[in-house]
Amino acid sequence: MKKNYFAVLVLLCAQFIFAQEYFESLPENPDPNKCFAKCIVPDEYKEEIVTVTTQPEYKKLEIVPAVYKTEYEDIIIRPESKRFVYEPAVYRTVVDTIWIKDDYHKLTVHEAEFSQDYESVEIKPQTGNWVAGEKDPDCPSIDKSDCRIFHFVESPAVVREIPIQKLAVIEKTSAEEITGKYRLITKQVEVSPAQTRQEVIPSKSQTIERQVLVSDETTKTLTIPAKSTQIVKKVLVKKGGTTAWREVPCTIPERGELLPIHYALGSAALTSKSTKIIDEYILSRMQANKSILVEIGSHTDSRGSDTSNQSLSERRAKTVVEYLISKGISKERLIAVGYGEDKLLNDCANGSECSESLHAQNRRTEFKVF
Repeated sequence: MKKNYFAVLVLLCAQFIFAQEYFESLPENPDPNKCFAKCIVPDEYKEEIVTVTTQPEYKKLEIVPAVYKTEYEDIIIRPESKRFVYEPAVYRTVVDTIWIKDDYHKLTVHEAEFSQDYESVEIKPQTGNWVAGEKDPDCPSIDKSDCRIFHFVESPAVVREIPIQKLAVIEKTSAEEITGKYRLITKQVEVSPAQTRQEVIPSKSQTIERQVLVSDETTKTLTIPAKSTQIVKKVLVKKGGTTAWREVPCTIPERGELLPIHYALGSAALTSKSTKIIDEYILSRMQANKSILVEIGSHTDSRGSDTSNQSLSERRAKTVVEYLISKGISKERLIAVGYGEDKLLNDCANGSECSESLHAQNRRTEFKVF
């Protein structure tokens, strides 16, 4: 019984390894009532906040309107003249142009132009993990869980493309000359003075209102602040992948609680139905009793190679662990185990003709509470 339990624990992920004492090798003379598990030390990460500028600071031009003042000017429309009794003065009519508004320059702002670009941010570096592979063919044991060959598998870095804007053309202005306003004034000009007896004819004038330009249109510069966004970046603090042994309880039951936590073929994603069941039956118990530990054991159906099924079952167990951690459960209380296709619930082994519903029963996660 104890030997079989040890063989299962060889595949445990090291969720407890930082909370309890662990050893580089098994004790030479262990207590017969103690059980040990071989664990893989996970990578340690820390989160950093990275600020990315999505739009740089730039200058914006604003038009300041032209300023005028009002002036009044008396325009003589007929000058003083003399009139003779016997021969009056002779006049002719002329039209004179009077400017009542000066020319000015009208400014037009051409807005700044931006180009779309992307900035690459590495949010997770390249990592690697030891993955349980096939059994050593020279192993004397008949149990396929013994004498596993471990392979080092690298995971590529994760890079996120952040959309940003770059200033391509600055704002500028162009000037257009606007013609002022004028008024035509009709005037009488003396052609010949009166003859003989002279009489003084007084002049006539007219008051004209005109707008005089004090200051032309101009611009003022406004500083538009830069815009930025913040993203969370994972930084590798300590490289894992090594193996160690730690003491674990010997009271883990042979079978776990079989809740309806099932997966699509080849997938490790939890459905919304599965998360609700985990919340109700596992999360609530762990929140109510802080002393209990839970083994999350995930399985696959028999389709696919032993290696790929082992990796898939470990990913499924890891998905459940990460979900419970996101709900506030300490990782030291969780043990993730991938059983691959070793513990089928039915006769759907390799080469068997089974319906999809029977295969689906084996794609599951079980929970052992102790």
